Amino acid sequence: MNSQRLLHFATFSPIRRNQFHYSHSRYEPARSPGLCATSTFFNPRISIPIHGRIVCAVSSTQTREEERATKKSKLNVRIDHQVEFGEHIVIVGSSEEMGSWKKKVPMKWTANGWVHELEMKGGEVVEFKFVIVSMDNSLVWESGANRALKLPREGSYAIVCRWGATGEPVKLLPLELEQNGSAGSAGADITSEAWQGKAASFMRSNDHGNREGGRRWDTSGLQGAVLKLVEGDLNARNWRRKLEVVCELLVGSLQSKDRLEALIYSAIYLKWINTGQVPCFEDGGHHRPNRHAEISRLIFQELEQVSSRGDTSPQEVLVIRKIHPCLPSFKAEFTASVPLTRIRDIAHRGDIPHDLKQEIKHTIQNKLHRNAGPEDLVATEAMLARITKNPGEYSEAFVEQFKIFHHELKDFFNAGSLAEQLVSIRESLDERGCSDLTLFLDCKKNLDSAEESRTVFQLIKTMQSLNALRDTIVKGLRKWYQE
Repeated sequence: MNSQRLLHFATFSPIRRNQFHYSHSRYEPARSPGLCATSTFFNPRISIPIHGRIVCAVSSTQTREEERATKKSKLNVRIDHQVEFGEHIVIVGSSEEMGSWKKKVPMKWTANGWVHELEMKGGEVVEFKFVIVSMDNSLVWESGANRALKLPREGSYAIVCRWGATGEPVKLLPLELEQNGSAGSAGADITSEAWQGKAASFMRSNDHGNREGGRRWDTSGLQGAVLKLVEGDLNARNWRRKLEVVCELLVGSLQSKDRLEALIYSAIYLKWINTGQVPCFEDGGHHRPNRHAEISRLIFQELEQVSSRGDTSPQEVLVIRKIHPCLPSFKAEFTASVPLTRIRDIAHRGDIPHDLKQEIKHTIQNKLHRNAGPEDLVATEAMLARITKNPGEYSEAFVEQFKIFHHELKDFFNAGSLAEQLVSIRESLDERGCSDLTLFLDCKKNLDSAEESRTVFQLIKTMQSLNALRDTIVKGLRKWYQE
């Protein structure tokens, strides 16, 4: 059973990132200095472009314009930003779907950040900003110029933004449609958790080893668990060693008085690693991903033991659930002596160009089997977007195998959607577990389809079904450990 799949719940009071002192990671403050909340929605500091319209009287031109107007672009908007309890984030923009600078378009909180899905007229240029709405309806706007985005004529895309970084270009990411429709939390399928590390680059020879530089570790003023993590990271270049640092901190050495602090800082550290803000590098060693999976198993077992103790606080349980998705999976296929072998077969196919084979081999295969890290999922997603950009450019068999590998890698990194992760463990559940799983998936499907008409009753029923499913899984795991 993949016990890693124990589900964590979204919280309205997430861990603040500025609790962790790590000198080479930077974060935007929750509110930009100098931005005051306004009592009315209109903000005079926002520049709203006004475009004139020319109406053509030629019927053939009108027909062409009407045809173009029927084409739609679907856009998944996501911003990973922490807000205070009771606050939420909305979108305000120039298009009708973004409120025409008059209405607030609410975003939904998920485990992957604030998200909203839009369907807009293809080909148009839109400007927009994000706004924090407080409990008293006061507003805090992003500073800087409006974000600008030209939409493709048609297709499904995603954008991932950072609060306050309005000067950054808005990058469109092709959004691969799931065969079973919306499979889980919106945005879960996008480049792993709003990746903020270096962009993927494709190599035709081994050039992974000389990319580290310009980093420093500032331990001034640090003590306790956070000091151990920063000092441990100094000698932990790759992902495996960083997982070992967390394992050494958590497994078998936690005392009740400093347990919460150690859990919080471990959760933040792992989160930063998974988003590329704490980078991973090769160190010359050779450790297959099964080693990472075994370390994850040790951490998970310790966390479950802590969760079951009588003196464990609700806060500690909450943080533990935040750590779970940051750990690699330890399903049987990933603890095997040679896991994730599909990529090796892909890299040696005879129906793809030689240069592409070399790029897959050196960028993904060799790197993954020597020093696996979250950056490998980023490189795989970038390669998938590249080989599917022009349908028919590569053989269907090759593309299909690469998609399967991408799905396997998402499974290993726990980057799949909620439904994907649950369905993946169905075979290991007993009759009661399968029943609970079916009930939750049905409740979630009804909740998602309700959109704006959803009720509190539907939400409570969905959460209750998820709690029941988690309890069933936990009981099964504890029984498995005892055996």
